Amino acid sequence: MTLDALQHLIRAASSLAEDATFLVLGSASLLASSPDLGAPGAPLASTYDADILPEPFDELTGTMLDEALGEQRAYYRRHGYHADILRESILETLPLGWRERLVPVPETENAFALEPHDLAAVKLFVGRPKDLELVTALARSGMLAVETVRARLDGISKADRDIPRCTANFRTVFPT
Repeated sequence: MTLDALQHLIRAASSLAEDATFLVLGSASLLASSPDLGAPGAPLASTYDADILPEPFDELTGTMLDEALGEQRAYYRRHGYHADILRESILETLPLGWRERLVPVPETENAFALEPHDLAAVKLFVGRPKDLELVTALARSGMLAVETVRARLDGISKADRDIPRCTANFRTVFPT
């Protein structure tokens, strides 16, 4: 996905949910800070979706946005990318203070993206192979400060059973 594609998707969402603010919470959020990550061969070049949460959220708006902009819908078939519409429960997985660090999506009036260290912490918490690959690529590029990622990961509310997995994921990406 490119920044242009993300902006186009947000404009389409805005035309449907005129009073909403949109939070970009998945990998595509990186485009707000580093548009070059969507260039050919870059980590987001093979990303075809943006995880978007409309605020304020209501189920009718979420359903409408999903039906218009979701995977395998006409928008996706025409443009080659789509929105995954998130629900508010996703906010429970974000690090403390994330709202204060949101990054405006360039050339949009009502969209904000996760700051890269916050996204990295979430990806380490989730820990899928593709998440760890992305955080590893970001770390190798020098985009992430290890101590900031550690602090953000520590700032995610998690059950005791999740701590060893998160620690292992962190050490996989940032070996000591």
